[in-house]
Order: sequence, then structure tokens, then C-alpha cells
Amino acid sequence: MKTSDPLEQGYAAGEAAASAAGGASSTAQTGGRMYVRTQGFGSTDAELRFLQRCGVRHKAAYFPFHADCGWQLDELLQERERHEAFGLTLDMSLLPIYERFPNIIQYGKSPDRDREIDIVCEMIRTAARAGINSLRYNTCVLPIDRTTPEEGRGGYYYTAFRLEQIPAAQQQALTDAGRVTAEMHWERIEYLLERMIPVAEEYKVRMGNSQEDPATPPGYRGVDKVINDFEGMKRFIEIQRSPYHGWNFCVGSIAEMLENPAEEIYPFIEYFGSRNTIFLVHYRNIIGQRYSFREALPDEGDMDMYRVLKALKETGYSYGIDPDHVPRTADDPKGTYQSYAYSFGYVNAMIQAVYGD
Repeated sequence: MKTSDPLEQGYAAGEAAASAAGGASSTAQTGGRMYVRTQGFGSTDAELRFLQRCGVRHKAAYFPFHADCGWQLDELLQERERHEAFGLTLDMSLLPIYERFPNIIQYGKSPDRDREIDIVCEMIRTAARAGINSLRYNTCVLPIDRTTPEEGRGGYYYTAFRLEQIPAAQQQALTDAGRVTAEMHWERIEYLLERMIPVAEEYKVRMGNSQEDPATPPGYRGVDKVINDFEGMKRFIEIQRSPYHGWNFCVGSIAEMLENPAEEIYPFIEYFGSRNTIFLVHYRNIIGQRYSFREALPDEGDMDMYRVLKALKETGYSYGIDPDHVPRTADDPKGTYQSYAYSFGYVNAMIQAVYGD
């Protein structure tokens, strides 16, 4: 029997998915139940066996990038098949808008941004054809900003952000993007969404944007962050009314916006969860508040992470729970494997607890 070309198989499967139910649903696969997932790690045998040992069955991947087309379908199919051979479902990936396409958000420069958005839209189609039904992305101008790492329990070192430690001259220093006002930032986001979300809707790929990490004062390094508070997040969701337009809901990044994360996180969960706009969750804790915090393992921060997961369940959220920004230690030969193993076990236990297993 002749084996058909995997590229053509992928096109056929993707077109059938797009015209029918949009491919295999994570919700269907898990019976409407949350599950532990990771956005990290590569696809070596050792990495995938580690994830197996930690009870992880869902994973994101980073695919080879090609400047002319973004992704190539045969490479996505090969990566998906490799994960499936280890019992892992590849159901989400990073769409590298911030990392690879600076003219879309950082510079807002046409016609270059039009060309880059065309590639982004083709990458969404390629993901759908490969059976990947969720993509996360970022519309920030600034990278994640941190000050000196801080020591915690057992010699773990955590990232931290202390605005008061950053000299005024450094806070005022512009990046290559120059001055980006709130109006400019919104225009660039809206321009992208107007082109991108209709494609995502046609191909039934959930698009989850990240919050800006960390919250900073207006004009910090020349940039007015706009997805930096509750009102900004609400405005973002209203730009496009679509079941495929929503959030990479980072519990830690949202906590970084707040004066009292332990209590103020729940209105965010209820508002965005009840509107079915949460497509993936970064599950991390912090100690501190807006402009001054360090990150923490889930059981040691200011938020009650059992209560957080229970609140997500009550909104009907049923996708992945991803450990994020775990601490490092020199006592771990891999740097973060110990903290990842701890976090995976913690998430699995919390999922069992909120479902009453």
C-alpha cells in the first residue's frame, strides 16, 4: 500500500477540521476538565521522558521559523507526531509576533507591518492544518523587566521587580521603539486584530494574548503599556467579538498589576472566564504588589492558588494550566527541573482537589 505524502495528509486534515469542527478539541479530549501543561522544554527523548514522569500529557512547542513563510507544515506535523509517540498532545504554541515581527507592534511601520501580518495569518492557517488549535502571542513593546534575583527557600533564586531600585535615568531611557503613547499602542494592536482574528475564526484557532509584564508607570522607557490594568484588558476583549479572541491569562502578570493580589485577582477571573475569553492559564504566584514584587512557587506567594484554580473551574475553564517563571538553583544540574517537577505535581494535585477526586 502506497503511503501518501504527510504534507498532503496535513492539508487534507486541516481543511476538514476548518470546515467541520476545527480539529480535535482539548475540551473533548479531557471531558471538559483542566489539565497540566507546559510551554517549556524541547523534544529530546530525555525532556519528553521527564515530562512523562511528571504526569504531563499536554505540551506547547517551538517550531523552526522561516523568514519568508513563518512555519512549514511538514515540520509542524513531524513535531506533533514526535510528541504523540511519547503520549503527549501538542495543542498550543507560541506565535512569535513580539519575537520575530517588530514592525507590527514595536514600530507600527507600514508597509513592513502589512507584510509581517500576512505571514502571521499564514502561520495561523499552518497551525490549523497541523491540528494545533491554540496559539499564544504578545503585543507588548517592552520585554519583561526585572531587577536583581532574590533568594528564597532552600537556595532558590526568583526573579523580582523593584521599581524603586531602577534609577530615574534608566526609567526614562528610550528603546529603539522610541516614544509609544497609549493611542499609538492601541492603534497597532487594533490594526493587527482586524486582520488576524478573522483568519483565526475561519480556521478555528484560539488566539490568547498575554498581559504586559510587569506593570509600569505611563511613559516608562518611553512606552505607555495598555494591557496593564482591568480597564485595558476589558478594552482589548471588546476590539473583536469572537470565540477565538481571548487571553493567555497569566495569573502572575495580573497579580503584578494589583495592590492586593490575594483578593483583587478574582474579579479578573470571573469577568474574563464568564465570557469564555480565557484560553490558557499561566499559573504562578508572587509576593508583593504593583511595582514591587518577587515571584514565588505556587504554595508560598500571596495568592491562594487552590482558590484561584477553583475560581477558574467555576467559570467553566477547561484548558491547560501551565507552570510559569519557576525559580532556579545551582543545586539543580538542570537549573529549573526541580522547581518544574514540584510545580507539575502541585498543579496535578490542585486539579484533583478542585474536581473532588
